Amino acid sequence: MVSFKRQLTSAVTEHLPVKFSALFFAIVLWVIVRSEEPSEAWIDVHLALTLDSTVTMASQPPAVQALVSGRGRELLKLYRALPQLRRSIGMDDTVFAVHPADVSTSSEADVKVLDVRPHLVRLSLARTAPVTVRPTRANRVSP
Repeated sequence: MVSFKRQLTSAVTEHLPVKFSALFFAIVLWVIVRSEEPSEAWIDVHLALTLDSTVTMASQPPAVQALVSGRGRELLKLYRALPQLRRSIGMDDTVFAVHPADVSTSSEADVKVLDVRPHLVRLSLARTAPVTVRPTRANRVSP
C-alpha cells in the first residue's frame, strides 16, 4: 500500500513545469479553436438618430440589441465598433419598427444580423419652440 502512495505522489509531483506548460498550451489551443466556431450573441446597437429641427428628445431612447451570427473572433470586432441603426426622426416618428436589415455593422466584421429587440422603438419627443425674429427699425444717425 505504501508503494502505491509513493507512486501516485511521484506521478503527480514529477515534471511539474512540463505538466503546467502542457496545460497552458491546451488552454491556448482551446481558445483558438473556440474563436473559429460559429456562434451567436446579443450585442448592443448604437442609435444614430437624426432629429428634425422642430423636434428634441424628451428622454433617452430605449436600448436596442441585435442578435448577430458569425465566428467568435468576428463577434469580438463588434464590441470595438458597435452596430448602428441610422434613422431620421420627425414629430410623427414617435414609434417605429426595427428590422434586422436596418442594423448596419462594421465592414471589418463578417457577421449577419438575425434579429433585433425590441421590434418597436418608442421615443419621447417634444416640439421645440419656434424661433421668431422680430423686425427692428434701424436707427439712423445723421452726420
